[in-house]
Amino acid sequence: MPTTTHMASVSDDQRHAPGPGAVPLWNESFWFPFYDQREQIGVVLRVGTLPQQGTANVYLFVTHRGAVVHSLIDHALPYPSLEPTRLALANGLTVEWTARERFRLRYAHAANGFDVEWQGGSPTFLYPHPPDAPVEQYPRHIEHAGTARGTVTIGGRAHAFEGLAHRDHSWGGERDWAKMWAWDYLSGEFGTDLWFNAVRIRLAPDGDYIHLGCVWDGRELHAIQDVAIDSQPTDGGTRQAGVEARFADERGKPYRMVGSAPLVNCCVQFGQTWLKDAIVDWRCGERRGVGIHELGYVE
Repeated sequence: MPTTTHMASVSDDQRHAPGPGAVPLWNESFWFPFYDQREQIGVVLRVGTLPQQGTANVYLFVTHRGAVVHSLIDHALPYPSLEPTRLALANGLTVEWTARERFRLRYAHAANGFDVEWQGGSPTFLYPHPPDAPVEQYPRHIEHAGTARGTVTIGGRAHAFEGLAHRDHSWGGERDWAKMWAWDYLSGEFGTDLWFNAVRIRLAPDGDYIHLGCVWDGRELHAIQDVAIDSQPTDGGTRQAGVEARFADERGKPYRMVGSAPLVNCCVQFGQTWLKDAIVDWRCGERRGVGIHELGYVE
């Protein structure tokens, strides 16, 4: 069964420490976007840790009615103490979880913050990797989707939040943003019975794109194949303007996902690399969903 083949283990979904021979920029990161379509509230956050450097970084955006209303970007936080299922940063962001199942995300700053429980709605998908490649040199990566419920506070007003959600968890290898020349990362949720992830990444200016991803059909979690992503950004390739992804699951069933231009865009810079997480509407036939079109490029 595709679901069993691609399932991450409990230990995969805990925090990790680099082993002997790890590269200096060995990285572990957790990324969460979640969105309440009725209230038009979104949250996008990523925590990255670099234990070899003794540092951590975070970007965090709260959006409301098509605008970013609160943001935090910090590339020089101290490395948080290593606990298997807890990550607490010096800025007050705390993530606690039960591996492969649920997360509690808490954050408060002045009149803004959130307290949300993220609940998985399917099995986890572990990206394929060479069987003999050590994690010190080759990264591992989990994709997962579900729902989020709780409270998001904006300008001192607490909003009840209930919406669709995604996450990824990466660890190992090297996270040198300058070595990823250009990419489009797509994730979309249509309900607990349908979500997808599709990625294309180019590691050199004249290199070919690498494609990968997965799709959950309500019964099985599949790796996708025959992936084609059509993205034509505007403003000289710096801003999303809509996207289409076509692929097939492991049984050959075709999918066509059409993403809108950004409802709101959450932009952060790592050195000369821009990473832009746009919240977009998705269509799959008659289904309507919401998710992310992330555009990345070296400036």
